[in-house]
Amino acid sequence: MKESHLSETDNSILAILNHLAELFSLDMDPPKLMALAVEEFQKIFKADRVWLVYPCDPETPECRVCHEATSSEYDGLPCLNDRMQVGPERAELFRNSLASREPIVQISDKGKPSEAEFSERCTIRSRMSMALEMKNDRSWLMELHQCDHPRQWTESEIALFRYVGQRLSEAYNSRTILNTIRRDIVKRQRIEAELTRSEHRFRSFFSHSSVSLWLVDISRFINKLTELRRSGITDLNTYFSENPEAFTGIWGTLSVVDVNRATLQLFESNDEEQLLHGLDQLYTTWTVDALKSICSALFKGLEHVSLETECKTFRGGHLDIIINIDVLPGDEFLALFSIIDFSQQKMLEATLRESREQYKKLIETANDAILIADSESGIIIDANRKAEELTGFTRKQLVGMHQSQLHSPTDRRSKDNIFKRHSPSGREDRRDIAEIHLLRADGRHIPVEISSSTTVVGGRKIVQGIFRDLSARLEGEEHRRLLATAIEQTDDMIMITDTDGRISYVNPAFEKVSGYTLPDVFGQTPKMLASGRQDKSYFRVMWDTLTDGEVWHGNFINKKKDGTVYEEDAIITPVRDHTGQINNYVAVKRDKTEQLSLEKQVRQAQKMQAIGTLAGGIAHDFNNILTAIMGFSELSLLHCKDNPLLENNIQEVIRGAERAGKLINQILTFSRQTEKNVAALRLSIVIKEALKLLRASLPANIEIIIDIDSDVMVRADPTQMHQVIMNLCTNAYQAITAEKGWIKVSMKSIFIAGREGVELGNLSRGKYVSLSVKDNGIGISAEVLARIFEPYFTTRDQHEGTGLGLSVVHGIVNDHGGAVTVTSVVGEGSCFTVYLPEISSGESLYGQRKQQLLTGEGRVLVVDDEQQIVDYEVEVLRRTGYEPVGFTNSLKALETFLADPDGFDLVVTDMAMPNVTGLQLFRKIRKIRPSLPVLLCTGYSEHVTVESSHEMGIDGYLAKPFTAEQFAEEINKVLKSAEPDDPE
Repeated sequence: MKESHLSETDNSILAILNHLAELFSLDMDPPKLMALAVEEFQKIFKADRVWLVYPCDPETPECRVCHEATSSEYDGLPCLNDRMQVGPERAELFRNSLASREPIVQISDKGKPSEAEFSERCTIRSRMSMALEMKNDRSWLMELHQCDHPRQWTESEIALFRYVGQRLSEAYNSRTILNTIRRDIVKRQRIEAELTRSEHRFRSFFSHSSVSLWLVDISRFINKLTELRRSGITDLNTYFSENPEAFTGIWGTLSVVDVNRATLQLFESNDEEQLLHGLDQLYTTWTVDALKSICSALFKGLEHVSLETECKTFRGGHLDIIINIDVLPGDEFLALFSIIDFSQQKMLEATLRESREQYKKLIETANDAILIADSESGIIIDANRKAEELTGFTRKQLVGMHQSQLHSPTDRRSKDNIFKRHSPSGREDRRDIAEIHLLRADGRHIPVEISSSTTVVGGRKIVQGIFRDLSARLEGEEHRRLLATAIEQTDDMIMITDTDGRISYVNPAFEKVSGYTLPDVFGQTPKMLASGRQDKSYFRVMWDTLTDGEVWHGNFINKKKDGTVYEEDAIITPVRDHTGQINNYVAVKRDKTEQLSLEKQVRQAQKMQAIGTLAGGIAHDFNNILTAIMGFSELSLLHCKDNPLLENNIQEVIRGAERAGKLINQILTFSRQTEKNVAALRLSIVIKEALKLLRASLPANIEIIIDIDSDVMVRADPTQMHQVIMNLCTNAYQAITAEKGWIKVSMKSIFIAGREGVELGNLSRGKYVSLSVKDNGIGISAEVLARIFEPYFTTRDQHEGTGLGLSVVHGIVNDHGGAVTVTSVVGEGSCFTVYLPEISSGESLYGQRKQQLLTGEGRVLVVDDEQQIVDYEVEVLRRTGYEPVGFTNSLKALETFLADPDGFDLVVTDMAMPNVTGLQLFRKIRKIRPSLPVLLCTGYSEHVTVESSHEMGIDGYLAKPFTAEQFAEEINKVLKSAEPDDPE
């Protein structure tokens, strides 16, 4: 165990006591004294920690370390101002310390001696505690802690601790009492000074107040009233009525002690003497009545009286005043009279009442609905007539209704309306504008604009909402939006100019067509678009029409930003303002470049249609004639084997007929009125056969270059494809004038996108076979190129061509769902490109059957309105073994059939016949004998084709002109198809 830090033999204790005596004698605040004492005790006793805990009360739930001193070795130990729970151990320590006059010593050899909640930061091995009793307050507890070893406190240390603790308690109490006395003295001095200041303030207030103040001695007045009570008078008003002169005597007992300057100014008095000696000059009848009421009130013992009345000034002025009388406390019987002039206020109130009436009339006559509601509660407190009309509620229903009931549920959830923003916590005079949907009494929602403002009336904050019906405006805005959208989205160009022609607006369609944007043309005039192809007189007439206020119709030839010329139709309309003056021009223009192109195509199509109509009109009769010529020529050949000259002549007749037939076929081909035999076709085979045939007829100086893809296939008529290749190569050959020329035929598979297909000729997106025929000929000029596919158009001499070749190509390709284009440079050559839809290689290939003259047997009914055709068909039938019966009259043929329906094995009939057509004859025969085979032969028919004839049930179809072999083969095929199936 360590020795005590405090020696008992030296003079250290005396020195300590002297030092503490000096410390305790210092004039300082008690808290500071305690803090210094704790620091000194820590030094004197060499303790690891010294603290003062307050309160030292075992019944308190918690205490606090108010002052503390800790040695430098324990930096983490301080717990100043820590609040600590008073547990059982601490409460016991408080109780023992209060009960003992000696310090309480606790020593532990094992570590924490007691109360773990006070020892969590370190190990306290030794502790000495002592209660410090305080006057007029609860006790404190001072403790010395030793942490590094279980210190044994000597008797000298214990005695010194007890002594200095008592001296500290006495010094604290002395300082506390001294401070209390000082505070009392200071407080009394402050009160006296405050009384002096209060009296001074009163005199200053009295003298400088803007209110008229009278200090009046009422002692004699009170005595007089007391005498009246003693004499049995209970009602002073009745007494004054019975004794009119009594009022003057009683009121005259009042003695004015003092008046302020505001009083002299109020009554326009020169000085106090004039005021006091001339009071009667200020009275009116109303003033006297008011003074009698004051006397009656004071008679009843009231100490405060206030009433309104009127009086005069010394200069004859009129005053509306409020007289306030306060009987001052004390024994001096003084009263303070204050007179307030409210003349101006009364005038303002009158003005305010008038304003309120005007405001009420204004609200009632307003064109907008007005609702007034309490800002805090949102309850409607007033509404005008227009509000009843807008909401559908009566005023009685609106008043007392919560304003949110007029809002749709959506507005109620999203905004909680404008009244919420005018809550009492918000700033006043705030104005808001909002758009909501008002909920009417009938359930309809009306769009309204609310303009709200706040004000304070009688201390109550209210919100005024002005509701404006937006239905008409929104409908107008929607109409304008629709117009704006139409202008923005229309394909027509819109331009707006002022009266000088300066452009202020163009729509997107204008920008798209012209290439100019709005910033490019803003402020410019339409002259910037002029192409120079129209005379100035044209525009002069236009401006004359517009300035006269009339609408102008016409067209312009303008120039785009890229220099391209385009043509447009225009309608320009003058726009007038509300005064009738023209202030703008609106031009609606439409680009007709594409329209002109389409019109050109339509004219081309009309030409083609006209030729087709002509071809269809003559084809029937012409083919009948050719059939007779070819048929009888073939029959004549059978009889002229011994006459070579005659045989040759007849052969020439047949070849001429065949050429005429091909001419008719070409006419019908370009007009798309011929039948085609469509099948899956490997186009390379047809190309090679055509070029092999063409090679033999071309001069040796022309080279044929072949570059084809043999795998591609199309669905087409091989004969027509052969015709396309031959026509294109012939056209190329005729264009070559050089000594050494070439024709290049190329074919490949390509993919055409949607937009590219439209540009090529309305082709769908997909895979196509591209067949091109290119030459190094003279080329084609732009003028000729525009008409290259027109029928009968040719640049050759009269006997060098028919002008149908390229027209036939155009018709065949278009009929196959393809397109044909041409590019050419004069002097360098031309290139024709044909696009045909490509198909897969899996489809069956087209095969040709070898035709031959076939024989048979059976009775055949032959009907044709041309005698030559009947004779020809009858002759062919006889030569091939059949028994024919011919008629040129369809009615007679029908009568013959009706006479013996089972006597015929086949019917061969023409299509176009008078009386009964071939189709009508077919139907009548089938009604009688449904199984009888029928072969239809026609020169041309728009209504009956190979496909449609099969759909109608006709067994065979043969187009004129035809050879004997073709006729015999078709008859054989029809009869075989009509034979019953072999049962085996």
